[in-house]
Amino acid sequence: MLKLILTTMTAASVLAVSYLPAAAHDDGSIDARQERQAHAIERGRIKGKITWREGRKLRRQQRRINRLEHKFRADGHLDRNEMNVLHAMLDDARINIRAKKHNRLRRWSALPRFGR
Repeated sequence: MLKLILTTMTAASVLAVSYLPAAAHDDGSIDARQERQAHAIERGRIKGKITWREGRKLRRQQRRINRLEHKFRADGHLDRNEMNVLHAMLDDARINIRAKKHNRLRRWSALPRFGR
C-alpha cells in the first residue's frame, strides 16, 4: 500500500513540475502568426499587389518583431506583458500588410519579379 501511495505521489509531483514551465511558455501562436504574415507578404509580391519597396518595409517590420521575440525569450520564457507587446506588434504588421496589398500601387506585369 505504501508503494502505491509513493508511486502516485511521485507521478503527481512530476506532472505538476512539468506543467508549470509549460504554462509560462507561449503556445506557438506568435510563431504561427509570423509564418502566416510572411506567406501573406510573399503571396502579395508574387501576385504583384505588393511592390518591391513595400515588401522590403514589411519584411523589415517582421525582422524587428523576430529580434524582439528572441530578446524576450533570452531568459527562457515569455511573460504576459512580453506576449502582449509581441501580439500588438503583430497586429500592426497585419494592418500594414493589408494596407499595402489593397493600395493602388502594383508591380508592372511587364517587369520581372526580383528580390525577396
